[in-house]
Amino acid sequence: MKKFLLALAVSVASIFWNGAQAQTLITFEDLNLPVDSFWNGSDMSGGFTDGNAFFSNTYNSTYSSWGGFAYSSKTDSITAGYANMYSCIAGSGYNNSATYALGFVSAFSGPTGIKLSGASQGKVVSNAYFNNNTYAYLSMLNGDSYAKKFGGSTGNDSDWFMLTITGYMNGSQTDTVNFYLADYRFADNSKDYIVKNWTEVNLSKLGNVDSLSFALSSSDVGSYGMNTPAYFCMDNMLCADGLGISQTTNKEKLIIYPNPSDNIIHLDGISTATELRLLDMQGNVVRHQKLPNGISTLQLNISDLSSGMYIIQLIGNESFKQNTFIRL
Repeated sequence: MKKFLLALAVSVASIFWNGAQAQTLITFEDLNLPVDSFWNGSDMSGGFTDGNAFFSNTYNSTYSSWGGFAYSSKTDSITAGYANMYSCIAGSGYNNSATYALGFVSAFSGPTGIKLSGASQGKVVSNAYFNNNTYAYLSMLNGDSYAKKFGGSTGNDSDWFMLTITGYMNGSQTDTVNFYLADYRFADNSKDYIVKNWTEVNLSKLGNVDSLSFALSSSDVGSYGMNTPAYFCMDNMLCADGLGISQTTNKEKLIIYPNPSDNIIHLDGISTATELRLLDMQGNVVRHQKLPNGISTLQLNISDLSSGMYIIQLIGNESFKQNTFIRL
C-alpha cells in the first residue's frame, strides 16, 4: 500500500507541478484609497479594475446614488443608519487590511457583477472573503424604521439574509453558491447569528467562469421588496490566472519534507504567507490556519489525517504557493 501511495504521489505531484495554475489575489489595497474614505462611482467611470477583474458600478448623478460595487476604507462599526453605508462591521478589511469592496444590490441600477479579464478570464475563482456592512448588520440586529429586528421581539422569528453568487461562462450559468450573512432559522436560538467577522467562502464549484453576479435575498420583505439593507462587503478574492507555477512572482518554492510521511512534515519557503489551507484531492478544506508574521519554516502534524494525498496552499497578500504531499 505504501509503495502504491508513493507512486501515486510522484505521478500526481508531477501533474500539479507542471499544470497547476498560479493565482492572482485581489486585495483592493493597490487602489490607493485615502484612510477613512470611499469611492462610489461619482466620477461616472462605470466601475473599477483590480487585478484581473472589473467591478461594475452605476452612479446616478441626479440622486447621488449608486449600485454595483464601490470600495471603502471606512472604519465605523458603531453608527447605525443609511449614512453609514460605506463601513464594514469588522471595522476594517480582511486580516485588518485598509481597503475592501462594498456591494450594493439595487433594483434601480445595473447588475452587481464582476468580469474577469486577461489571464483569469475563463478560469476558476477559488474563494473570497465576505462580511456584513455596518448599516445592514445593525439594521438586522436592532431593527430600524424600515426593517425589522431579526428574530422579532421573542427571538423566535425564522429570519435570514443570504448572498447568492452565480458564475457565468460565455453567457451561460455555471453554478451558484449561497452564503448566509444572517440566519435565525435554528430551533435553538443560541445558534442564531449575524456574520460579524470576515468569512471565507469557497467559490471553486462555480467552475471556469468569465463573470460573477451577486444577489441578496431576505426573509424581511415588504410591499416594495426586501426591507433588509441590500449591502455586503467583500475582500481577498483569489483568481486563477492560467500561468505555470514557474511564472509566478514567488521565486521561493514551497518545499515539503519528509514526503511521504505518517506524522510530521516540514514546510520551507513560507515567508510571504499569512494563511495555510490543507485540501484533500476532492478540493475539500480539511484544515485552515493563520500563520505568524515573518516565519520561513513551519512544522505540521499530519497524524490525524487519513492515508492519501493532500494539497497544501500558502496564501499571502500578494502571493500564492501550492504543493502536494502524501500521508502514509
